[in-house]
Amino acid sequence: MDNCINLIEELRQKVLEVLKIQLDIFHYEKIMLISIAEDGTCIPIVYSDDKTSKTYESYSLNSVEDLKSQERFLKSELAADSDLHSLCEFYDVHTLYPVILPSYLQNKCVACLAINSPVPVFTDRQIEMATFSCSYIANLINNENLVQDLEGSSERMQKMLKEMVTLHEITHALESSDNLDSLLEYIMQKSQNVMTAEAASLMLVIEESNELEFKVTLGPKAVEVKPFRLPLGQGISGWVAQTGEAVLIPDAYSDPRFDPSFDKRSGFKTDSMLCVPMIHQSKVVGVMTLINKLDGKPFNENDQNLFTIFASQAALSIENARLLFAAIEKERLDKELQVAAEIQKLLIPQTIPQSSFLEIAAEYIPCKEVGGDFYDIIKLEDDRFIFVVADVSGKGIPGALVVSNMQATLRAFLEYSDDLLPVVSKLNETIIRQTTADRFITFFIGIYDHKKSSLTYINAGHNPPLLVNKKGEMQELKTGGIFIGFMPWEYEIEEISFNKGDTLVMYTDGLVEAMDSEEEEFQMTGLKNTIKESLSMNSDQLKEKIIDRVHDHIGAVPLTDDFTLLISRIIA
Repeated sequence: MDNCINLIEELRQKVLEVLKIQLDIFHYEKIMLISIAEDGTCIPIVYSDDKTSKTYESYSLNSVEDLKSQERFLKSELAADSDLHSLCEFYDVHTLYPVILPSYLQNKCVACLAINSPVPVFTDRQIEMATFSCSYIANLINNENLVQDLEGSSERMQKMLKEMVTLHEITHALESSDNLDSLLEYIMQKSQNVMTAEAASLMLVIEESNELEFKVTLGPKAVEVKPFRLPLGQGISGWVAQTGEAVLIPDAYSDPRFDPSFDKRSGFKTDSMLCVPMIHQSKVVGVMTLINKLDGKPFNENDQNLFTIFASQAALSIENARLLFAAIEKERLDKELQVAAEIQKLLIPQTIPQSSFLEIAAEYIPCKEVGGDFYDIIKLEDDRFIFVVADVSGKGIPGALVVSNMQATLRAFLEYSDDLLPVVSKLNETIIRQTTADRFITFFIGIYDHKKSSLTYINAGHNPPLLVNKKGEMQELKTGGIFIGFMPWEYEIEEISFNKGDTLVMYTDGLVEAMDSEEEEFQMTGLKNTIKESLSMNSDQLKEKIIDRVHDHIGAVPLTDDFTLLISRIIA
């Protein structure tokens, strides 16, 4: 965390303003910010007499951890032979306030606010101001650190995207290749290099024995790992294989699922881990793991999103990465949102096609910021209907324009063909050409054929719609591929039965991610439970029931994202 010293230097002027405010209000004799390196080296780098040519020598603490034990240290209350008492003596200060970074940065103490007051007894207001200043400085450092992390992640993303086409070709060659091991090892080498990890492994599920088998291991102890098998459910990798859920662990030894036996045998030290499932057609076929970033930091969410894409083209259940947008002036934002809202309003169908055999209900609920939600219902000849639900990354006019372009392009393609595979492939190619790299669309399209009682669909990275039968049994519609507008892709298509009494519930992520005051999401569980309780309702009643449940969940908390709900039920 010595990098924080450099961050404080970059934020020097802002920190100095905080010190001078306290100096002016409370008339302190001296106030300074002392940086503290991981090895205990202390040096004042911002101080009230900054305008002078005065410099300070460094002081070395024996233990930085002592500073994390309480929020404030008074020299008069410290033991005369203590480390912190000596620090106060060295810089001629009476009081120390530690600056502690957030927990996900391991609660590091990177500095302390040191004050010398003519009155040794501090008022509540002085204590409150000093404590607030420490929190403010910690946030300044944290925000600057996040910006640098995002810039680094952007660089890794660009490198990752260059490798994706090669990975896609290799993935398709795995089934027919005579040299599977070398291809798997190539994939892991690419992953390890891009993610700058110390070690990496790939394990495949052995169905006969209900175990995971190491197929690829890279790193300093790779030879010792390879012969081992791991039961499903054991350790981090076994847990991921059993649940199909990715895990991001900053400190492996603090996670009860972690099995330290290999570390004990090999002498290797596992710090942070990133482990994701390899999923093919809704089935976990293996697990990929990265251990210890070379820069010493824990893996972050951007790493997880990249690694998940690298691990499996079918890992569509992971929440799409959200891009960070710079804040703009409120007046300009309000004007943009007004225009975008008008565009959005024109795109949503004004009327729902009528049918004697199909009930259709739909609702688009915007939040304060206009997003990129979209749905469409197209009535074809021969008793067929097309359903479309989509969500564009980004908000405002750019997102609305992408939606408008997608709708016009899709409608144009459907004029000539309703064969979904070429239509979605051409739509993907068009969006890639016409949008920037940070714009993509999660997209679901399905054609219901009443004569065949079937639904043919493609899910391009969208939240999986739910097909519910009369008994309340639910099927998640996941077959398809990656979101459109991101990169070239060979999509998969599926045809399933859609019979009388069945209900299809399509939605966007704003519904399942609606949060209450405790930041708990409505989740897929909330949606499924609502549907199960409402099997006897018609489509419009079910739609209202789901919307009411979402609003009951969030209470007075405003929506942070639009959500769209499209429901169709076969009635004849």
